[in-house]
Amino acid sequence: MTPLDDFDRAASTVTGLVSALGGDQWTLPTACADWDVRAVVNHLAHGNTKVAFWAGSGPPAPDGDYLSSSPASAFVASVAAARAVLAEPGLFSRTVTTPLGEVPGVFLVHMRVNEYLAHGWDLADATGASTDLLPDLAEGALEQWRSRFGSAPRPPGGPFGPEVEAPPGATAADRLAAFLGRKAVNG
Repeated sequence: MTPLDDFDRAASTVTGLVSALGGDQWTLPTACADWDVRAVVNHLAHGNTKVAFWAGSGPPAPDGDYLSSSPASAFVASVAAARAVLAEPGLFSRTVTTPLGEVPGVFLVHMRVNEYLAHGWDLADATGASTDLLPDLAEGALEQWRSRFGSAPRPPGGPFGPEVEAPPGATAADRLAAFLGRKAVNG
C-alpha cells in the first residue's frame, strides 16, 4: 500500500462518520475539551485546507468556519482538495514547511492520516459509533506519536492531554486516543 492508499482509507472512514451525522449530533460534546462534533469536523476541514499552504501550492488558511451551512458537503470537498494536493507529482520527495519544521512532502500524508485517526475516534466516541478504526493505521499512528512525544510533558492548553490508561482489551484506536489524553465521553 502507498501513503495515498493510507490517506484514502483514513479519509473514507472519517467521511463515513461525518456523512452519518444527524442534525442533533453536530452539537454533541467530544473528548476534545471545548469542542463539539461540529468544531472537530471544522478542525479537520481546516487542516485539509492547510495542506495546500504547507505544500507551497496555496494561500494561508486562517482560523475560521470551513463548514458553512452544509458541513458534511464542505468536509467532503476539503478532503478532495487535500487529496488533490497530496497527489501532486514530486510532492513526496521534496521538502515542505509544516508547523513541525522542514519535512519531506510525504509527511503531509502522515499528518492527515494521524489527524483523521485521532479526530475520527473523537467523532465515533461522541456519536456512539465503533471506535475500532483502521487497526493497522492506528497502530502505526500510535508508534509515530510515541516516538514523537515519548514521555515528554504535555502542558495544559496544548493539543494533547497527558496519557490516560486505555481500558482492558482496548483497540489500537482506543490506545491511540488514550495516549493522546482522550477520555471517552460516550461509553
